[in-house]
Amino acid sequence: MNIVLLEPNALGDHFQAQLSERAHKHCIEVIKPEVGSQLNVGVYGGKLGVGKVLEHSKTRTVLDVEISELPPRKETLCLVLALPRPKMVRRILSASIELGVETVHIINSYRVEKSYWQSPYLKPDAIETTIHAALEQAGDTVPPSLHWHKGFKPFAEDHLPNLVRSYPNAWLGDHRVHSRLDVSACDSHRLIAIGPEGGFIPYEVGLLQQAGLTPINLGVRIMRVETAVSALLGKLIT
Repeated sequence: MNIVLLEPNALGDHFQAQLSERAHKHCIEVIKPEVGSQLNVGVYGGKLGVGKVLEHSKTRTVLDVEISELPPRKETLCLVLALPRPKMVRRILSASIELGVETVHIINSYRVEKSYWQSPYLKPDAIETTIHAALEQAGDTVPPSLHWHKGFKPFAEDHLPNLVRSYPNAWLGDHRVHSRLDVSACDSHRLIAIGPEGGFIPYEVGLLQQAGLTPINLGVRIMRVETAVSALLGKLIT
C-alpha cells in the first residue's frame, strides 16, 4: 500500500488513530515502522497527510495524524460493465479505481450467468476490501460512485439516458460494427459500456443505442473483458 487508509472521523485535521487489523498486519509484515516513523495516510473519503507512529507493537499501531492535502482528482469517466466472472470484477474494479474512474455501473445482461450475482466475491464486505486496497495502492481516498443493476431493461430505459446527459461522449463496445473509437474531438466527459463474454445480444444493443450510446469496434482481436476494459480506459483517460 502507498498510503494507509484511515476510517472517517470528526476530530478535524489533527488526531490520533489506531490502525485497522488489516493495516496493522501490513505494518508488521511489510512496513515494519519504528516509533517516530512517518507513514503516508489518508482518511477514507477525505484528505491525505502523514501519520507519526506513536506506538507499534504486536497488538496495535497508533498514529498521530495530520491531514492537509486533497486527494487526486477523478477522471470524468463512467464505466458501464455487464457483470463478468466475480473474480474478474475485483480486478476490473481495482484497475478502475487506480486509473481514477469516477463512476462504475455494473449491470445484468442476457449472457450474464445468474449465479454470478450470488457470489461471495460480490458481498459488500468483499467489495469494500477491494475498494480499500485499490485506494491505498493509488494514493487516493475517495472511492468511485459504484452502482449495481440486476435488471437490464430498467437500467437501459430509466437510468442510462440520464447518464448520457452527464457523459455526452458515450460509446458501446460492439464487434459487429466497423467504426472505431476516436477521442480526439471529444471533451473529457466520457462513458463506455462493455458487454459480457460474447457481447450484448442485438435486443440489448438496440436499447443501449436508443439511450444514446454509439457502437464502436474494439479491434479484430478477441479480448477478455478485463483486457478490453483496461485498453479502453487507457485510451479514454486524458
